[in-house]
Amino acid sequence: MRWSTVCIVWVMAVAAAGAAWIWSAPADGDRDTTYGTAMAELAATLDDITHIELDRDGHHWVFDREADGWWQTAPFRHRVRGELLASVPATAVHLEVLDAMDANAADLPGLAAIGLDPPVARVLLQAGTDQPSRQLNLGRRGMAGRAWASRPAEGQSPSQVLVVDGVLHELLEQEPPESWRDLRLFPELSVNADKIERTVSGETLTLEREGRRWRITSPLPTRADDAFVMQHIGELASTRAETVMLDQPASLDAFGLSPPIARVSVYERGTLHTVLVGDRVGGASQNRYAMIEGVPSVLQIAAKDVSLMLGDPSTLVDHTGTDVTTPDVSGIRIVTINDDLLIERTLDEWYSPDHGEAIASRVEQLLGVLTATRGAEVILHETYPEDLEVAVVTLLDAAGGPLDTVRILRELRPPAGQGRWALENGDRVLRVMAPDTEIPLGAADFGLASE
Repeated sequence: MRWSTVCIVWVMAVAAAGAAWIWSAPADGDRDTTYGTAMAELAATLDDITHIELDRDGHHWVFDREADGWWQTAPFRHRVRGELLASVPATAVHLEVLDAMDANAADLPGLAAIGLDPPVARVLLQAGTDQPSRQLNLGRRGMAGRAWASRPAEGQSPSQVLVVDGVLHELLEQEPPESWRDLRLFPELSVNADKIERTVSGETLTLEREGRRWRITSPLPTRADDAFVMQHIGELASTRAETVMLDQPASLDAFGLSPPIARVSVYERGTLHTVLVGDRVGGASQNRYAMIEGVPSVLQIAAKDVSLMLGDPSTLVDHTGTDVTTPDVSGIRIVTINDDLLIERTLDEWYSPDHGEAIASRVEQLLGVLTATRGAEVILHETYPEDLEVAVVTLLDAAGGPLDTVRILRELRPPAGQGRWALENGDRVLRVMAPDTEIPLGAADFGLASE
């Protein structure tokens, strides 16, 4: 063997031995002491930390705890799940220091060589605005679960280089800052919402609260089903993104978000929150791209959440013939092509001034169909089908004044038609009843003699 080869092998062996000395970790049973924890001075105030900064891979993030929880405040504002973010300061504060060396020691590799100039990552913690911030620089990872770190004072080079447990490095590699965000699409939505707008392919459905009731105000004004609107609000509140696809994209065209295919806006207590829905992600997946308006982050949302946001709008329409309740009705006027019938309530009986006492159960049946029976489907019509109208029913109050009017239609009977009934409340919406529905309208239906 040549002397040059022997020298090279000898130098490499010495270097390997030195590296092994630096990075070797004695077993827990062999190590009597450690050098404490990396940010021990914050251990007593860990729960009081209100400000966190993180630098990694050329990116800078800032997190601040506000009255309503943790927020990412840079590079843009986004709500954060505090229970997920909490692992960062907890791990940093309790990070075990296995060795500490003078930063200027002759046998220590240069700071650049061990990833501390510049640092691979930086974590800054502050417990209250009136307290000094504490910084931990993270360098490269080594063998046996160890890593380099330093604790420089503000604006100064580190006086010591630390060998630490690699758990914080591992945490930051496995959990990118995007994974700490609250990915609910409507995080503040509650039953106190005032208005909901849903636009799909240029067609807008608008729901607005009027007192304690909800109404659909566009594309046409009609009654909304309060129970289904409340259910829809609950469904919107439960929707969430599956993952963050890309922050601050140069263009939204590739995601179908400029313009979006659909948008859902919620107004609550003077604030507006809008979610934009774009193209399908691709392949066989029905998942779609989405964004929260004002937040430059492209999300992926599951098909089931798209369905919750943009499901069949007809389910939100009140399927009953009127919003008048039966106890409020003191009289009924039924006008058909052959008759004009008035029936009035007298205590627990129903009575026609012209025909005598009516069968109460039949009157209650009619009221039940008008006020409580949900139509099997709803149909919006441009032109009212007057040729199918068979009766106009006006519900009266105790003074004989009108509470509401319902127009009753019926298809031709088989074989010319299906013979289904429909109710119309003056709102261009036909509430088509189930095929087995029966609606008493004539005097004979109520046990009254015809004139």
